[in-house]
Amino acid sequence: MKKFQFRLDTLLKYRQMQNEQAQLKFMQASQVLHEEKEKFDKLTIKLTESIVSFRKYQDSSPIIDELKDFQNYFDKIRENIKHQSMRVNEAQAVQQERLQELQQAAKNYEIVEKFRVKRLLQYQAEALSEEQKYLDELGLQNYVRKS
Repeated sequence: MKKFQFRLDTLLKYRQMQNEQAQLKFMQASQVLHEEKEKFDKLTIKLTESIVSFRKYQDSSPIIDELKDFQNYFDKIRENIKHQSMRVNEAQAVQQERLQELQQAAKNYEIVEKFRVKRLLQYQAEALSEEQKYLDELGLQNYVRKS
């Protein structure tokens, strides 16, 4: 009997390649999300440190212009935090989208892989059956010769 040949081997390799690409895109999206969260955290820490610094400054006699400068600075940081929060949300949405793509690619690969395994088992059963027939025939021929 000839060697097992899966007719959809090319499709299986293609689906595997799609799965690997989806994994890569998901990892990249996760990395972007991580970086955006780090930027958000840094801005939040910067605001907190600035407020602490401002409170220390208030203990001395503050000048109105400097108070306005502090207020403008706080507003700018808060605006940056708001924008960064939107970027984090966008990165989370992209990551979720890439996760769904990865799940679909994995499912598509798994379907073809299960079909390949099913065909392989079928091939092995047929090979075993043919071998059994051959052995039965040899046994029958030996029996006929001895009789």
